[in-house]
Order: sequence, then C-alpha cells, then structure tokens
Amino acid sequence: MAPSAVEQVKADSAHLRGDLAAELADGTDHFGASSVNLLKFHGIYQQDDRDQRRARTTAGRELAFSCMVRCSVPGGILRREQWAEIDRLADEVGDGSLRLTTRQGVQYHFIHKGELKPLIGALNRRLVTTYAACGDVVRNVMFSSTPEAGRPLERVEALGRVLANRFKPRSEAYWELWLDGERAVSAGPPTTVAEPIYGDTYLPRKFKLGVTWPGDNSIDVYTQDVGVVLVPGPDGADGGVVLAGGGLGRSASDPTTFPRLADPLAWVPEPELPEVVEAIVTVFRDFGNRDDRSKARLKYVVEERGIAWLKAAVESRLGRPLADPVPLPPWGGARDHLGWHRMDDSASGEDLWFLGLPVPTGRLNDSSVEGGATEAGPADGSAVERRTAVRTIVATLADHVRVTPHQDLLLCGIRGADKAAVEEILTRHRVPRAEHLSLTVLSSMACPALPTCAQALGEAERILPQLTEMLDGLLRQRRLRKVRIETRVTGCPNGCARPYVAELGIVARTKRNYDIYVGGDTAGTRLAVPLVESVPLPKLDSVLAPLLDGYAATRKRGEGFGDWAVRTGIETVGPTLPQFRRSPGED
Repeated sequence: MAPSAVEQVKADSAHLRGDLAAELADGTDHFGASSVNLLKFHGIYQQDDRDQRRARTTAGRELAFSCMVRCSVPGGILRREQWAEIDRLADEVGDGSLRLTTRQGVQYHFIHKGELKPLIGALNRRLVTTYAACGDVVRNVMFSSTPEAGRPLERVEALGRVLANRFKPRSEAYWELWLDGERAVSAGPPTTVAEPIYGDTYLPRKFKLGVTWPGDNSIDVYTQDVGVVLVPGPDGADGGVVLAGGGLGRSASDPTTFPRLADPLAWVPEPELPEVVEAIVTVFRDFGNRDDRSKARLKYVVEERGIAWLKAAVESRLGRPLADPVPLPPWGGARDHLGWHRMDDSASGEDLWFLGLPVPTGRLNDSSVEGGATEAGPADGSAVERRTAVRTIVATLADHVRVTPHQDLLLCGIRGADKAAVEEILTRHRVPRAEHLSLTVLSSMACPALPTCAQALGEAERILPQLTEMLDGLLRQRRLRKVRIETRVTGCPNGCARPYVAELGIVARTKRNYDIYVGGDTAGTRLAVPLVESVPLPKLDSVLAPLLDGYAATRKRGEGFGDWAVRTGIETVGPTLPQFRRSPGED
C-alpha cells in the first residue's frame, strides 16, 4: 500500500513549515488542508463551530472557523506567573474559558487565525509552549505530580522533564512561524540539526508517555504507548519497569481497531530509562503503519509482533540485553487527590498545603450554572465564578498550580495560616469544594466533543451534567449514594477521556446514540467491554436502572461496580438489558 496522504504532507513540509507562513499572512480566516495537518505539530487544531455548520452550509456561507490551541505542560505543573498569563489570555484572545485536559494540559477554544501568533508568543514569553502538544510526535509527558507528603516526586518529575525535552521536535519552524525567530523566549530546546529522532516524516502517528510511582495510577499508565513505573530492581537499585503497547483509540468505521493495555517490557536502571524509551520510539518510527492511520499506533505493532519481539528490537538498537520486568506492587489509594492535603515540605520546614479543587468536565470559567451540589454550592442556580476564584488564590495565596489527569486543579504552596482565606475566596465566588459535590460528579470525566471537535460524533462535555444527575438519582433510589462509580463519557470512539478503562464508559456512536461499556477497575488495570450498543441518549436510564438493580442486590461488601460486573459475567448480564436497533447508516 502507498503511504497515507498525511505522510506526503509531512515529507514535503520542510520540517513542519509547509505553506504556514504564507497562509498566516493571506488575510483569510482559515488554513488549507495540508496546513491543517502541519498545524497539529505546533499545538493547533483548526475546527469549526458545528452548532452553526448546517445553517451556514445551507445558506452557502463558509464554515465558522476557529482553532483549538493546546499548551504542553509536563506533569501539569505551572508556576504562578505562568498560570496568570494563561488565564489573562483566555479573555484577551479566547472565549473566557480554559479547558483542562485529561493529559494534564490546558486548551483554548475559539481562537481565530489572526490571534494565533499573539497567543503563542505571549505563552512562550512565560516559557509555556504549544510545540508538539499535538501531531505525530511524542505528546505532552504525563507524570504523577501530586505533592503529597511522603511521595518521591523529585525522581518522577526529573524523569518526566528529561523525557519531555528529549522528544521535542528540533525543527526551528516553530520559532520562525510564531516567535519571529526569538529562540531566547521560547519554552523548548532549539537547534539547527534536522530531526535526529523523528526523521523527515516524524512518527506514523501520536505517541503518549507517562511516568508514575507504585501505588499511584492516576495517569492510567497502562493506557500509554510507553509507561514507566519507578520501582527498585531485584538488587534494590533505582530504576523502573517499562510498559509498552497501550492505547485506547479506536475507529468508528473500522471494527478491527481496539483499545489495548500496555505489557511489561523490562526493568531498566534509572539513568538508562531515557535511552530505552527513545529506542522504543524509534522502533515505532520504523515499524509503525504509515499506510492506514487508524492502525498507526505502537499497540498494533505489539499486538501483531509481540512484546518479546519489541524487547529484542530495542535490545538490538541499544547493543545490550534488558532485564526482565519485576512484579509491580498492587495499585491503590486515591486517584484524584481532592480536598486539603499537607505538602511534602520537609526541605523547607514550612507548614505548606495544597487544595485539590474539582473542575467538573475540566471547563474553567465564570459563567457555568452547575448541578451536582449536595450540601453547599450553587444549588440556587447562581453562576460559579471558579476561574476568578482560582486567579485570586494563585495570585495571592498559592505559589503554583498542577493540572491533574482527572481535569481538576491542585492549588499548591498554601501556608496553613492561609487555608481559611482560601476557603473564604471560594465561598465568595460560590465555588463548590469536593465535599459539596456528589461522588458521581467527582468521579466523572468527559472530552470536549461538540461543538468544536471535528472527530465528535455526539455530545460529551455538554451532556455530562445531565448524565451525572441521572446517575445520582438512580444511585439514591437504590441506597447507593455513597458508591463511587468511575464514569467516562466521550463524543467518539477515540476515547480521549479514557472510557475503556472506566467502570462505566459511555461512548457516542452517533449524535443521538451511545455504546455502554462496563467492567474497568478503579486501579486502571482492566479494560471495560461493550455491554449494550446504540442506546438513544434519553434511554440510557432504561439500561442503567436494571444494571444498578442487579448491583445493589448481589454485590459483595465493599465490591466496586466494575468488579461486580466482571464477577457476575458481562456476557450474562448484557442480553437481559434493553436492546436497541442501530440507526440507518451506523456501522
């Protein structure tokens, strides 16, 4: 087969330049098709407002074009001045909101073409980059960054940052296009050398990395192309188990695509981890599928050739053997770290705290009227001024923020004496804390989906409040109010909110119909499986109600919903639930 059209675009781009400079200056409100593919490497997706698409098309008008711009933030860690600039730009060039991502980044939506260069320039002056936040490269490196007392975060953060720098593209196109060549103000390592890791056509598709430590799987390490778990070797030496071949995306039109969890590859001494990860990346570069982008992920290479083959290929590139992986201890404990926690402040001796602040759906703004409050908060329908509250706290009482893999914020470096002042600010702006929200709200995630994402088949973020309200009601009716069910909702099968490792995954099949997955576990170590397909959105409760009836009646003491579903037998439960015909044209 011939390489895909995107491969030719990359090959002809002169290392990510293409016609971007000319199109930025042409006075139009959108980019051409080839440039749209190259923009992704610069952290930009061209989109259109799909709420307006049909009316504009019918009227013969151009689409309402805008861009999504994504900041690449390793581990989600942002200093006070960086957060202040990100927040300021949300009003200056954005729509007044910020979107926290499931990979610990920050996104702007509805950015117009003429605003891209000022936005990216301002971000880079605060050493925040958008480079390689998207595209066929190693994406934003995730790592467990919760600064709770007793956690070995220095090693996790150090490795995460080394990997983030190692895999940034080396092309100077980013500086030329967005920063007028001013490399000194940029947030990455510039060089005139051509891409030593990626080559002229970069990777076959995106590549995701994550680093964590035993006991904390908040990053869903098994869903990464490569995950590293820092755990001692057989002789007690510092190092980590490398996992490879994870990934959740699948195609709505290709039933041979599938989610997959990573396999243990090797235990590697800590100083050698970056080199080993690079070898895996280059194996993917050389053996990944460049003909069919729906199959262009490392997981398909591992599935086809096996983890032993990958290990041998990596060893061949390193010129030395790799040790076998050591067993990992059980995963457990909290994964969202909401509420007040003492920080690991042993070095300074200060009484420092962080506050885990829930940000439902990851949308940080001042205009949302939210549901889900149970004991306090905006139950009267008034607006939640969450963005203003965060701005005030970070400017005066916290020294930095951390974006979590669950789309929430950790407000860090708060003195114990200032905790009451922080609470007062949140109350004044009607911001619910974790204790004010239902467990369903706290344990749910959604991708942005409509109206901006071009891949979305249906809604996700905008319907999450009604879904959590419905699920809350079903749980209360069955006296399960204190049960937490990990729920993820996505607008298409690509799985950006990681629904395929959730206890309950709800995945859009069309604009109106959703597939239901169950059986993931709270540790993130088990895939969910399809339960019922093509359920109309208003009928979701007709499937969930009898499912929860069974859970309430037959669960064991302390048994989670996902564990119950697997023990009971999903293949047995599924046929007993309402079934729905697929709409004409569905796959």
